Amino acid sequence: MARISLVGLVAIATAVGAGPAAKAAPRALTIDDAVALALRTNPHLAAARERAHAGEEGITSADRRMLPSIHVSDEFQRYNAPFALNFGGAAFTVRDQTTNTFVASADQPVLSLLRANHERETLVEQSAADRAQIAAAEGDVRQEVETQFLRIFEAQALEEIASSSVRELSDQVAVAKARLQSGVITQADLLRIEVAVANAQQQGLEAHSQALMSRARLFAAIGLGPADAAELTLVEPTERLNGARARAGAPALATLLPQTQAHRPELAQQAHLVAAADRQASARGYALLPDVDVEAAYLRLYGQPFSPVNSAFVGLKAQWAIWEWGAGEHQRQAALAVADAARRDREMLERQIEAELSSSLAQGDAARGAVDSAGKAVASAEEAYRVTDAALKAGAATTTDLLESQAALTQARLNLTRAQYELVLSEVALTHATGG
Repeated sequence: MARISLVGLVAIATAVGAGPAAKAAPRALTIDDAVALALRTNPHLAAARERAHAGEEGITSADRRMLPSIHVSDEFQRYNAPFALNFGGAAFTVRDQTTNTFVASADQPVLSLLRANHERETLVEQSAADRAQIAAAEGDVRQEVETQFLRIFEAQALEEIASSSVRELSDQVAVAKARLQSGVITQADLLRIEVAVANAQQQGLEAHSQALMSRARLFAAIGLGPADAAELTLVEPTERLNGARARAGAPALATLLPQTQAHRPELAQQAHLVAAADRQASARGYALLPDVDVEAAYLRLYGQPFSPVNSAFVGLKAQWAIWEWGAGEHQRQAALAVADAARRDREMLERQIEAELSSSLAQGDAARGAVDSAGKAVASAEEAYRVTDAALKAGAATTTDLLESQAALTQARLNLTRAQYELVLSEVALTHATGG
């Protein structure tokens, strides 16, 4: 079955968006294809990208609020009667019954640009934090997809080992029944073998259930529904397994730590959040200064004889809230506290990432050692089972001896399979921990 190309990924994404009408999506899905598809279709990532886009629009809005604002208004009024004043026996109309006032004005902030600029820089840092959050979310999705993909094939391998044990024990059941009829063994010996068959079948059922759960988690991470997931067949990641076995140990913690600190998007995100909090605190400080604006306006008045029809002015407008019960200062103090909290969060995040990196390295070392020892154990267990089976047929061993050797062989095979997949999973965890 052919593997999915980049064109195939586009076809899958199109089929997911088109719904039941699109049924021509490729059926094979490799682990790398699954990651690429998840990065396209995962709803959490899509939401994060939309939030980042909203932040970019907010920056554009802040940029334009620093430019002059122009306002236009027109007011039409119809009074119950004109307003006139009597002076020296003569009546003077002060206001007609119908009036109209048109105003076009422009306003340019001057001193408040300091505050506005720091508020804009706050939005810039927050937007950068949003982009880093997307990168972090993509890393989490990649790790989840690769982990569940590998868990599926690990469970299938464990199920196959259990099935192999069932077949081997079933053969022993047939032999035991024949030996029971000839009086060589007792009914208890046959029952012990049948119990072992039932235990092996139970192991297979548990492995099958684990595969189904991992498959459900995989397609949930990708963002596919059950109907779309049913159309896809997963390709075993043999290259990952063989590559992990061939590779030597990982670099030391001291070597990887600088790379991790430079590439983990979570650290970059927290650094931008610290900078954003600092900018916001500065903006709150500048908000304590008076607002000084340059303003200009053109007025056109109808229906008011004592006012000029056309007039215009240019001037300065200053506003300063000199007493507001310290509300502005407390807002500045609150912003400073948020900035301090962001720095503490970054320090804690650095410690957590260092611990995650150490754990991944330890997991890899343990898995690498487990693969070596489990491989030797399988070879020894296979030989022990062969010898015990021959001894049983020759009457030199008991059914209990055979069951013990068969159980040891099954456990050795299970241990080897788990260790092999744990080694690959440790590489997935290490890649995520280093920000790769």
